[in-house]
Parts: sequence; structure tokens; C-alpha cells
Amino acid sequence: MNDAPEPAAAPVSTPPDPAAEAERRERFMQVAGPGQLHAAALALLLTPGRAREMAVWRDECRHTVGAKELRNELMKVPWPERMPWLERFVGRVAQGPLDKRQQLLRAVRRLIAADGRALALDRLRWLAIRHALGDVKALARPAAAEVELEGLATGTALQIGRLSAFLSRIVPSPEIDIDVMSGAATSGERWWRDVMQPWPDAGATREMPDANALVSALHEVQALPWMLRPVLVRRWVDAAVALSPAGQIAPPAAEALRIAGRLLDSPLPPAVAACFVEVDVA
Repeated sequence: MNDAPEPAAAPVSTPPDPAAEAERRERFMQVAGPGQLHAAALALLLTPGRAREMAVWRDECRHTVGAKELRNELMKVPWPERMPWLERFVGRVAQGPLDKRQQLLRAVRRLIAADGRALALDRLRWLAIRHALGDVKALARPAAAEVELEGLATGTALQIGRLSAFLSRIVPSPEIDIDVMSGAATSGERWWRDVMQPWPDAGATREMPDANALVSALHEVQALPWMLRPVLVRRWVDAAVALSPAGQIAPPAAEALRIAGRLLDSPLPPAVAACFVEVDVA
């Protein structure tokens, strides 16, 4: 396959004219079949400028007709539509055979590990895709009528703290350079402290979970009674809005909170939903 290396296209911020937009959406709506869905989902996970990711994509999609053209078009999709389209394509794969679901999950892992530096948001995307493809879900515990977040057992609160600590690497803004010498709290740490206020005994330290601890914490939180999960998601979002300039959640934080809501099968609070342009589901 003659597909020479080329610079990855960055998402454009200028919206196309309405006719071109309608045509583009219609083309994406017609993406079907295991190969094209596989190529489309992986294309939306590519980071511009990461050659090793692109190499993985080419290897995964080398036998799919029209994959390169589809990839180039998808990489021009504006950020507010990227996650909705990814969810749509993965959702279509989830309706297919088990081997195709497993193939996509393995490919996603390859892609995010391609350059040896998977970011926190990469790990969240992988968890979201695994969840959407039918990962075993924790069974929610029955809830007493009077149950509230503040009344949760300390062990459960500790797991909320670990999951929230992981999210705090992205929410309300990604942590890249942390000024350790100044002793000043990062915005992520402030967000985490706000989230953990109901559980002073469980929120003493912002313990960052490793991969296994993160999955364990997620399963524990997924097992919360169904009526408490949206309450926790709103708490995450409200704390992010309070710490965001003009109350506008930054794109990486919005994506992380959207994924967190999806992982808990919770409706998205308006402050997060407003950050995205949903696509029609046919």
C-alpha cells in the first residue's frame, strides 16, 4: 500500500458551509462494515504529529479500501464533534461480532501505547471504548430510599477519591507542569478537594491510582446505586465549572467528564453536554 508519511491534519475551527457540512455528515453516517468502522474509530484517536501512532493506524487499516481518505476527512472534524462520532462508530462495532470488538480494543491499546507515553486522557478513552464494547459491568447495589453520597461507606468513598484523583489530572485543566517548589495547589488538586468535601476521612490524600487500582476504583464506583451515580457526576461537573474561567469547561476536561459520565451510565449535565455537537443516530 503506497501511503507515504505525511503531516497529520489538525482539526479545523472554521466550520464548513452548510451544504458541505450536510454532505460530510451523510458520508460519515454511511460508514459501515468492520474494516471501515475500525479505521474510523482509530482515526479519531490519532494525535496530530505522532508518527508512531500513524504507523499503527496504517498497519491496522492496510487492507481497508478507502481508509486513508476516510482518515483524512475525519481528522478535519471540529473538536466538539469528535467524541460524538467516536461513540457512534464504536457503538456500531459493539453491535457486531465479538472478534471484531476484541480486534478494535487491541488496536486501541496499540495506538495509545505506540510512543510509550499514554496520557491520562488516552487511558480514559480506552476505558470508555472497553465499556462501550461490552466490558463486564459492575452490578449496582440496591439503594435505600434515604441513601445520599455523604452516607457512603468509607471504603467506597476512598475509591471515589482514587477515581477522582485520576480525573484531576485533566479536570479542570490538564496538569503538565506542576510547581512543586512553590507548594501551591494545582487546579486539579483544588478540584479534587472540592469533590471530596463530603468525605473528610477518605479525602486526606490525593492518591494517584496505577492502572490496576484505577480499574478497581472504577468498578467500585460503577456499582454505586443508579440514583447516586448522576449525583456524583454533577458534583464533578459543578466543581469543574466553579474552577474554570468564566465557567467555561476546557475541552480536555469536558471530554474527561463526558467519558466519566458514560462510564457510570449517567446523563450528561448541561455544562458538559453544551461543549459538544451531537450527531444524528440512524
